[in-house]
Amino acid sequence: MVIKPQHIRKPEFNERSYICRNDGKFYSNFNNSAKYSKNVTTSHLSIALRSLILKNSWFCHNFLKTSHTNSKLHNYHNWVVRYVKEIKFNDVVEYKKIDVFDENCLEYMDSFVIKMNVEKPLWKIIVWEENNGEQLISVLFDHSQFDGLSGAQFQKDLTKELSLVKDDKNVIDILFDYEKDFEYLPPEIWPATEVLTDLYVPTYTNMINHYLTKFVPGYSSLSSWLYKRDPPLYAKPTSLDRTLKSKYKLLKINSDQMTKISNFCKSNGITVTAYLDVLFLESLQETIFKSLYPNKKFSTNSYVAINGRRYYNDDIKNFRYGSMVCGNDLYLPPIKDPLQSMKDFNYQLNQDIKNKTYFKVIGMIQFRQLWDFLNGRIGKIGVTPTLTISNLGIVSDSNDEYKFKEMYFGANAGLTFDFVIDVTTLSNNEMTIVLAHMPEYELMLHGRSAIDRLYKLYLHKLLDVDTN
Repeated sequence: MVIKPQHIRKPEFNERSYICRNDGKFYSNFNNSAKYSKNVTTSHLSIALRSLILKNSWFCHNFLKTSHTNSKLHNYHNWVVRYVKEIKFNDVVEYKKIDVFDENCLEYMDSFVIKMNVEKPLWKIIVWEENNGEQLISVLFDHSQFDGLSGAQFQKDLTKELSLVKDDKNVIDILFDYEKDFEYLPPEIWPATEVLTDLYVPTYTNMINHYLTKFVPGYSSLSSWLYKRDPPLYAKPTSLDRTLKSKYKLLKINSDQMTKISNFCKSNGITVTAYLDVLFLESLQETIFKSLYPNKKFSTNSYVAINGRRYYNDDIKNFRYGSMVCGNDLYLPPIKDPLQSMKDFNYQLNQDIKNKTYFKVIGMIQFRQLWDFLNGRIGKIGVTPTLTISNLGIVSDSNDEYKFKEMYFGANAGLTFDFVIDVTTLSNNEMTIVLAHMPEYELMLHGRSAIDRLYKLYLHKLLDVDTN
């Protein structure tokens, strides 16, 4: 079976960075887990997945390495993206029996690195079967071809297919065969999302700073001194190691509580994301920071996930696959007045969104030696942002038969962030927050108790709307 030349292309700069993250084991996956209003049989799931795949060839991609080449030497230009030759049901779907879906399930998924350089797609499904007879369906993704919105969209598209196709009780073993299903593929493989628009084109300022840093001795140190934070930026006291694990905590906000939070945010002209972020930073100050550094105060930085589709026409807005997000880096001084900090957060974020600031920063990846950049962080202190937050907003149902009863959006903290906040809200106005942290925090603080105090305080602050 030979893949046609029109169905093979070179990876673009952002894709290459994700290949490096995957190949170098710098990141595992992100995932979206949902409990539907109806259970799904194995045969029905296989039929729906095949229908889904034939409608969207994006689900057939993987990156393959050119044999006998050195990725570090070639800066990952020695890979191609192409359609896989086939997708087998048993290769992409796993069944697990559990008592109940909880943090242990998130830790189990966290261990998976979605493999590249294999004839399998860049996603995987786990069907969790709870003791009470209910199911959850988790989809794990590599970030190279998917982002958080893609994960939610996959669940919406899958439930839509389940409502459309009939369960004939026969399990489809081969979900996709390149030769037999050739007629369903587009004339050419889809281009990378980062080249569909001008979103990632760097500014002249980005370029000038890059070359000054590269060729002018001391320029980087001077820039760091000029933009030094006061108080200093928080840095985890231990150096970054290669432990690719995260610990998790689930929090749920019911509809009545969510209504109070939403009303508070609207009346004060702030977003729910600002509310969630600032109260977490305040909780960090009062627990983890105080435990590690009793007599010090710190500034913090939050990476806020921004959807790049917002800037373009409906064709791009409505294609929810590919990776079109960036982490917008926001710096805040110590939280003294939470509401004022939320307003400052909102102002900074709106300015950066208007100027597409951090999308342009991502565009500079094309000038980096990827392995050296990622691996060079290992063993250093102060290279991980305090927090990243990704709020998917309201995830609506795609049909009336298979509705979402619960949804959990999780991501690996890995070698990238100290803490992670991932948020989904369903049509019933119930919010689920998946919190993740680097496991060394439990070692530094002699057990889980300090982390538990952090999460307990955070939930208290979230629900104590009147005080905020």
